[in-house]
Amino acid sequence: MRRGQPLKQPSNERHMPEPGTYLLTNVGFSHDEKPLLLLQTNEQFIDAHPLAMSFTLTFDMSQRFCIGWRDITNGERAACPNQLTVNAKYEQCPACQKRTGFNPAFYHAASVSPQQEARNSEPHLVYLAHFGTGVIKVGISHSKRRRSRLLEQGARTAIILGEFSTAHIARHYEKQIASLDGISEMIQLRKKSALLATEYDREGARRELEAKVDNIQATLGVQFDHSNVIALDEIYFPDELISTARAHPSPRPHILSGTCIGQLGSFLFCRQSDEIFYLPLKKYIGHKVNITDTVIPMDIAPRQTSLL
Repeated sequence: MRRGQPLKQPSNERHMPEPGTYLLTNVGFSHDEKPLLLLQTNEQFIDAHPLAMSFTLTFDMSQRFCIGWRDITNGERAACPNQLTVNAKYEQCPACQKRTGFNPAFYHAASVSPQQEARNSEPHLVYLAHFGTGVIKVGISHSKRRRSRLLEQGARTAIILGEFSTAHIARHYEKQIASLDGISEMIQLRKKSALLATEYDREGARRELEAKVDNIQATLGVQFDHSNVIALDEIYFPDELISTARAHPSPRPHILSGTCIGQLGSFLFCRQSDEIFYLPLKKYIGHKVNITDTVIPMDIAPRQTSLL
């Protein structure tokens, strides 16, 4: 088994890698909940920390490559041995998917891998995630991940309903809750993107979630040992809370440039002068990205002003 080795970097430093071309293999958050881009070059893996850094990302959409595989027992990553290209709707080749052995929809699978079954036997959380007015998702997550799953999905506010001894028990409650009105099991990326254009009501979100928990408990006849409402915007934008409704999708196809001010789920946000731009990096996983340490103009059409 040949594994990719991470490049050694000082533990107290955060930075982007040297200018060059890399494969984007994932987008997420570090253990201390800071934006993190997982890159690969020459079978080596690099953790890139974009926050407060100035750069330009340019993605090549001509091919999508297998992102390799991960040992779900210890988190170690490995490059695809054959560096295969994959269909646009997949992130891994069949062989790397089998090596990983992870299926988040294990409850629909005819069989699961030994590593998946071992993971399923460990404690899992059931949560409610709020993305916008009236948009609430129920989900389960491996307990050791704590808030990581919420951050990766871009939940703006959330409640952890409880912890259960296995994934199977957690899934039992997830399925019941998903059958109730106003709760989804999945929120598509395009829906999340559309929600960025609206003002987010943090206080309204808290009220919606608390009311939803009351309704769930009354309808199902259960009492969850739920936690307090968790506000997540301060993690996405640690230096300044912004209104995403005033930010712009990148006007340049497959390019983002500026100084990074935060990351909401997989949406990376950069500032140029008085404007903020974003790009949904999830759709670029498996694609090559050219990184430079220069900033290029991200011009937008002039905003119409009122004559009154």
